[in-house]
Amino acid sequence: MAVDEATKKQDELELYQIDDKAIVPFFQKHLEELRQFIHEHRNDRLSLLVLLKQFIRTYRMPFNMQRYMEVQRTFIQRSLHDKIQDRQQAVSHWIQEFAGRHRNRMIQLQCLYLDRVKDRLLPEIEKMLANRIDQLQEKLDENSDAKKDEKKDDNL
Repeated sequence: MAVDEATKKQDELELYQIDDKAIVPFFQKHLEELRQFIHEHRNDRLSLLVLLKQFIRTYRMPFNMQRYMEVQRTFIQRSLHDKIQDRQQAVSHWIQEFAGRHRNRMIQLQCLYLDRVKDRLLPEIEKMLANRIDQLQEKLDENSDAKKDEKKDDNL
């Protein structure tokens, strides 16, 4: 029970280290992938929040890669504090042993954090997706109009 409580406190501490300002830009940067992911799961009838979490888990990308690497470096330094012998070998060993768990933990924390910011995040994501769909529809309409014009020219 003590381990679970300690892990819970550590998770709560790390939740506050997630970069709030990186969330919307993250989804903007991956907007087309997100739109496609949502489209592929449209029959699942899941809420946008659940779909965002699944997207994060599927693509396994931190909101802010630079910050993620800084946190990982800090974890490495803490883990290796007593093992300074051969630094390169120790870092390599840490990466082999802990990097996957570290990334899994960060992805899970990002998903948990979405619950905390969902009220202000979801409307922004919905607006971005709607704008992206509108842009794609405009391109389709333009292409369709261009093809109609070509056909008219061919008939003349």
